[in-house]
Amino acid sequence: MNEDAARVPASRSYAELLEDYVQGGWYDNHYRAERGWPLLRTRRYVLEQDLSTEEERRKLPHYNELYLRWGYPGFIAIPFVLDGRAWCLPMLRGRKNGFFTHEEGARLARFAPHFRRMMFLSEQFSQRHGHGGLEALDRIDRAAVLIDWQGRVKGFNAKAQALLARVGNALFLNGGGHLHATHPESESRLQALYATLRTRNFRDRRRKEVAPIRIDRSDHRPLLVEAVSLDGLISPASAPAHSILLITDLDERETPATEHLRTVLKLTPAEADLCVLMCSGMTLAEAGDHLQITSGTARQRLKGIFQKTETNRQSELISLLSRLPPARRN
Repeated sequence: MNEDAARVPASRSYAELLEDYVQGGWYDNHYRAERGWPLLRTRRYVLEQDLSTEEERRKLPHYNELYLRWGYPGFIAIPFVLDGRAWCLPMLRGRKNGFFTHEEGARLARFAPHFRRMMFLSEQFSQRHGHGGLEALDRIDRAAVLIDWQGRVKGFNAKAQALLARVGNALFLNGGGHLHATHPESESRLQALYATLRTRNFRDRRRKEVAPIRIDRSDHRPLLVEAVSLDGLISPASAPAHSILLITDLDERETPATEHLRTVLKLTPAEADLCVLMCSGMTLAEAGDHLQITSGTARQRLKGIFQKTETNRQSELISLLSRLPPARRN
């Protein structure tokens, strides 16, 4: 057991416990893992009583400071194999019901084939939903990549396949099925994005926007990679960190037309002109000079744009503008 515990499928009610488990480093020297996995190779189930004595439980930090603190004295693990990998389904029991008995363990062990089937179907279900999302994004000309809870790529839409074939020297797929960036700083940003998506704190992930990251290229404008969590589309119990990565090639993305911005975002002509210049890559100061307005006027104009677009920073505004559908051509 290690930090991957925060990313495996789990009941929603265990979310805070698992977050505590990872943040507190409880996966280090965990007696259940060290004693339990060897037993699971030959047994149909393992109980807490098989892993520790009553005397030990009075002193074990993991048991007292983690599980008892969260109110879960009882434990059972049911092993099964899926795609050649060993899994186990751990269950916790609250103080009201206490420990699992061996009789209950024998009954629960009969369901191991069903647990394996549930895990398999859950994975298939989440991937089908994700691929449906990829197809929809193809129709609005967005390059999209589906990743699973381990950060492995599970599919591309046609737009993403074409883009990656074109920019393979900047963003590439390794032999393990993970997306990587060639540029060292871009690779650090990409891995930090994966780490954010793998977090078990669903509430924070929904409340806080995950900012797009930049993938630098030596001879072209950068790529922007934005992550969209599939929480809400796929049950967190079955796919806690499935996400879609949206990739924008800034060499390809058209600068929005002034009239289009006025219509879609209800901007004034002056505000739309400023947005167009900033989308083209100018800083606020450069755009102000181009429009022959003072820095104070440019800042005031930008403040009005922020209010109308419900953004707070220039990076958020540019991200929003990059996601606008293109203007229809007659």
